[in-house]
Amino acid sequence: MKITTLSATVVSLCAAALLTACGPSPEQVAREEAMKKLEQAAKDMEAAGKRMESGAAKGGQDVGAAVGDMMKALGGIAGAASGAAGAASYEPIDFRKLKEALPQELAGFEKGESSGEKNNAFGISVSEAKQSFRTADGNKRVRFEITDPGSLAGPFALANMWMNVEVDKETSSGYEKTSTVDGRKLHEKWDKSGQHGEIQMVIGNRFMVEVDANGIEMSDVKSLVSKIDVAKLEAMKGDGKKS
Repeated sequence: MKITTLSATVVSLCAAALLTACGPSPEQVAREEAMKKLEQAAKDMEAAGKRMESGAAKGGQDVGAAVGDMMKALGGIAGAASGAAGAASYEPIDFRKLKEALPQELAGFEKGESSGEKNNAFGISVSEAKQSFRTADGNKRVRFEITDPGSLAGPFALANMWMNVEVDKETSSGYEKTSTVDGRKLHEKWDKSGQHGEIQMVIGNRFMVEVDANGIEMSDVKSLVSKIDVAKLEAMKGDGKKS
C-alpha cells in the first residue's frame, strides 16, 4: 500500500469520527477547531508521504527527513482526533507486562528470541513485546507480537475499523480474508508457496496481537492465536488512562 493511500485512509476515518460526534455547543466548537488541525495535518502527512516515495525512488535520498515529517503529521492527526472525538489518551503498558501475555513455551518448538521496548517520538508513545520459537532444524518458525499504541489508542481503534470490513480474495499462491473467532474479527493472510501465514487481531479495542509463522499450515497458524493470554490483555485495556 502506498504511503499516500495509507494517510488518506487514516485521515478519512478520523474525519468521520469528528463529523459524526455530537454534544453541547462548546464541544462542537472544539471539534471544529480540531477539524481545522486535522485538515492541516492531513496535508502535511500527504506531502511527507510523497517525499518518502520520491526519496525511495532515488535510492533513499531525504527519506529520513520525510519519515520525521510523517511522524509529526501523524501526531497531529492523533491529537486532533482524540481532542474532538473524546478518545482517551493512554500511557502504554510496560512491555514487561505485555510479555507476560505471550506464550513462554510451544510444543515441538524451541524458545527463541524474546524482546520488548517502548518508544516515544513526536508525541506518539508505543510499547511492544515479541516472542519467537523455532524447531530444532529451523524449518518452522513462529513469532508472537503484542503492540500497545498508547497515546494513539483512540485513533488506533478508529484506524482499525478495517477489522469490520469483509475481505475475501484468493490467488494461485494463497489468500487474504477476514474471519471471526470467539467473536473477534481476524485478518489473515496465507502464502502457500512459501508456507507463510499471518494473523492479526485487536484485543480490547486497544492491543494489536499478531502471529507470524513460516513452515506450518494456516490452520495451525490460526490455532496459535489461542496461545496468547487474551484474558490478561482484556484486563489491562483500561490501564494507564490519562485524565
